[in-house]
Amino acid sequence: MQQSEPLFIGVDGGGSKCKARLENANGQLLAEAIAGPANPATDFAQTTDSILSACQRVLQQAGYASAMLAQSHVVLGLAGVNVPRVQRQMQNWQHPFASMQVTTDLHIACLGAHGGRDGAILITGTGTAAFATVNAKQWLFSAQGFPLGDRGSGAWLGWQGVCATLDVLDGLQPATELTRSICRRLGVSSNTDLISCCIGYKAADYGQLAPLVLQQQQQGDPYACDITARGLGYIQALLQRLQHTGATRIVMIGGLALQLAALLPAALQQQLSPVQGSPEVGAAALARQYFLEKVI
Repeated sequence: MQQSEPLFIGVDGGGSKCKARLENANGQLLAEAIAGPANPATDFAQTTDSILSACQRVLQQAGYASAMLAQSHVVLGLAGVNVPRVQRQMQNWQHPFASMQVTTDLHIACLGAHGGRDGAILITGTGTAAFATVNAKQWLFSAQGFPLGDRGSGAWLGWQGVCATLDVLDGLQPATELTRSICRRLGVSSNTDLISCCIGYKAADYGQLAPLVLQQQQQGDPYACDITARGLGYIQALLQRLQHTGATRIVMIGGLALQLAALLPAALQQQLSPVQGSPEVGAAALARQYFLEKVI
């Protein structure tokens, strides 16, 4: 490759890590790398450091000097930039790249899942979010965060399991294997014990309990079945809303996607499509698209 040829880097940044993918103008993968957290809403300085580190690493792995950052066209798909203040802060960053575009992590995840084309995604992991892009128009649903939103997510499932257990420990409802398993997992035997244990819980902490709910749902536990049914009802509503955007492909992604999709009605399962690529693949494809639009 000639040194004068442009390079394209797609970056997927979130609260735990920052992934970068380096491609040439033909979309050929040259290198991939991972750096530290990159959520500008949480820590802007750490985010820019992680982005630079990830981009420098992919260049180095592909045999380029760091100076080639100046010939790299970059798309950053980041958590937190749906907040206008954070978006402006990232856009105003004095970066070293040939060009830089900032979008949400949901946008690039959607592009990656559909091979750079239009479509929709429903994320079911610790949280829940739905996103679609069709004919340059974007829709975002259910990204309110825990506990206001995230119904059907791992955090919500675990939280509802704890709520059911509190009712049992208060003597309001009979114990089941779900509530007993939650007590065993958390090492509690009373209402006050459980409150003390969970008082500082965040979404990820409740999410650790989601497998217990799904496991007991398979065994027919009444509380687990009720919780899962309510979560699935919300997920079905989100999928139907995504269909109304005109998206012809809908993909479920996230840590609970396979388990929850298997519990959906067969007719709805048949309307789901397989994932075609990762978020950083979508970001790199978007970087090439922006570059070609500017050249043309």
